[in-house]
Amino acid sequence: MKLKVLSVNWIFCCCLVAALQKSTDPPTRPQIVQDAFNNNTPLYYFGLGSNMLRSKLENRSSQGKIEILSMEPAVVPSHRLAFNLRGFPPLEPGMGSLEPVNATSRALMAYNKPECHGALVQLVPEMYERVMKSEGVGMNQSGYEEIVVTAVPYDPRKPPVQAIALRAKPHVRLRRDPSPSARYMDILRQGAAELQLKPCYQEFLAQHPVQILPTWLRRLSIYNLIFTFSLSNKLKWRGVSKMQSWLLFRVYVPSNASWICRHGCSVCTAGILLPGAILGSAIKMVVTKWGGDFPPFLKRMMDLLDDPLVAAPKANAETVEPK
Repeated sequence: MKLKVLSVNWIFCCCLVAALQKSTDPPTRPQIVQDAFNNNTPLYYFGLGSNMLRSKLENRSSQGKIEILSMEPAVVPSHRLAFNLRGFPPLEPGMGSLEPVNATSRALMAYNKPECHGALVQLVPEMYERVMKSEGVGMNQSGYEEIVVTAVPYDPRKPPVQAIALRAKPHVRLRRDPSPSARYMDILRQGAAELQLKPCYQEFLAQHPVQILPTWLRRLSIYNLIFTFSLSNKLKWRGVSKMQSWLLFRVYVPSNASWICRHGCSVCTAGILLPGAILGSAIKMVVTKWGGDFPPFLKRMMDLLDDPLVAAPKANAETVEPK
């Protein structure tokens, strides 16, 4: 009997060790990425969000300018532009992700064809890795995972190529797309125009609903973000921000919802953000008074305090009422 109990315990311990080892092992990257690094050969990256804008892509790394070998318009069949990477509602509810059209995630507004248009970018491995690090790929609890897709260049003389695109990981993948912010969508529209994507796709981006915030709610959101970021940065604890995110997405409605739903959402959102916003405002006053400095992320967020595009989109960014 003792031998049997010991055998069971031994098997249990082996399984537990294997499970822990599996959970701590770094994720395996696609083979074409590994081959590119092993052989020091260029590889293709498919950008569908803010990286469609060349200036944004070139300057997104803190390690220096990203050098691009080539950049051209392309389309990826059987995938769609999604905004289902969990963000910071209501300021930045969702960020861009490449989603298979047969996935369970639902689009807020779908393009009329099962395909995604964007930038096909060729990079040497070092520059590619800079892009991935700027997107958080490879970091603990990162939001994106690398996937391999077939990208078809607009130029009919060029063959399809295997490219890497970024998809939201399951733990941050929303079941339904929220409205992207007007600021974020404006970058996508600029990038699409610069790439000269198909007019029908540019029209799709122009008509896609965007998040519209009144000035007072925008300020609450940014001051609350100062508090939650400072808390998690100093104490290394994200419990408050996680709880807030859970609550905010429970009361969130997209900008093309009915008037009464939008205003009800604003009231509930304000109630969730107000305590943190008061503390965040106090933190900003103290740091400013004593000549302190904020991290780059918070500086960018505070720049949005007086950015009119965050509160009201341009004329071509008006929301589309549901039919």
